[in-house]
Amino acid sequence: MKKFTWFLTLALVLVFAVSCGSSSKKDEKETPDTDTDEISDEEPAETDGDAEEPTADDSDKEPVEEPEKEPLKCEDFAEGLNENLIVGEGSNELARSFYLRLPEKIDSLEKVPVIFMYHGYGDSAKNFESFFSSYVNNETMPFILVTPESRDDVFGFTTLPPAGLEWDMMNLKDASAEGDMFDAILSCLEKRWKIDEKHIHVSGFSAGAITANSMGLQKSEKIASILSYSGAYFSDAASRDALGEMMGMKIGDFFSWPDFAEEHNKYPQVFVHGDKEKDSWGMAGVFTIYFNQMARFGANYLTGLGHDAILCNHGKDHTVAGIDQKGMIKFFAEHPFGSDASDYRENMPEEFSEICHFFTEDDLVEEEEPADPTDPTEPTDPTDPEEKPDEEEVPEIPDTPDCFRLRCND
Repeated sequence: MKKFTWFLTLALVLVFAVSCGSSSKKDEKETPDTDTDEISDEEPAETDGDAEEPTADDSDKEPVEEPEKEPLKCEDFAEGLNENLIVGEGSNELARSFYLRLPEKIDSLEKVPVIFMYHGYGDSAKNFESFFSSYVNNETMPFILVTPESRDDVFGFTTLPPAGLEWDMMNLKDASAEGDMFDAILSCLEKRWKIDEKHIHVSGFSAGAITANSMGLQKSEKIASILSYSGAYFSDAASRDALGEMMGMKIGDFFSWPDFAEEHNKYPQVFVHGDKEKDSWGMAGVFTIYFNQMARFGANYLTGLGHDAILCNHGKDHTVAGIDQKGMIKFFAEHPFGSDASDYRENMPEEFSEICHFFTEDDLVEEEEPADPTDPTEPTDPTDPEEKPDEEEVPEIPDTPDCFRLRCND
């Protein structure tokens, strides 16, 4: 009986927490745009006094059901929104949507790289893809941009155990719906165009960055490199432990990620994060993720597995900043599949060197402990903005909508 009461209490806490978040999103959608002073000059439509009253026959009519959408086929992939791609098998079958942006004259390109971008919690693919869509024709590396849409109606945090954070990225023991979608989209792209298999890259922000990292774990044999903004690896015990406890239960136990295979592709990764206290997110007191800490744990974790990791601190709040679109494309272009030893070890590009630190074995720590500011022997974090008071503040990436934050109204 005590166990049942505990679970019931926990369920109520979680439902209340997420309901609050859902209400805020609903309010946001229904609230008029306050950024404009324009007021409609249109007069209310006048009612025709002689208009016919609805008849009984009209009111008795049954609503017309919309025809079911046909499943999206590979040959139907097109620029813009693509809907109803059926991924997975059996009970795991699920309809998914995504935005596709193609470089010009794609049919004449010999090989085309692909970049997957995953949006944050409370955001949308339509909003997030605008961050990168205008760069598909860049001279450095023209590419196909894939921006998947999450399924917050399926992968919510209101069940026990929780199903996800809008993405299926909590229980990866038996793969994930995101892995199914990744494979399905990539397979279709390979049937339609000449894909550069050495240049399949992933990125994302916040919950989307965690999802991007989960793709690295599940699809390391396909992914060349990752650049994540405020993410985490929950296959790392230190990252799970850092989530703390709730009602005597470890939050990290909700995340069930497998370990990397002993032999796997050691892709390089850039971890971009902000200030520890500002670059954080939680659920109505249920738990809090500090992404500064998660980036440090992630770099530590991957380096210990033989990956090259770069840690970048833009020093701002929970947003996309620091490394801009051109910097990301440059990193991806210079790190094709199999880049076990990055040239950035010795030659860090200027756009990276101002805020980034190449993580080495000298940085490895077995357990993260808070620094003692009174201890002169305590090593400093090269990415800590407080250690560089004379440097100018790193500007945010231009044209970055507020909704790239974890919640648009944060």
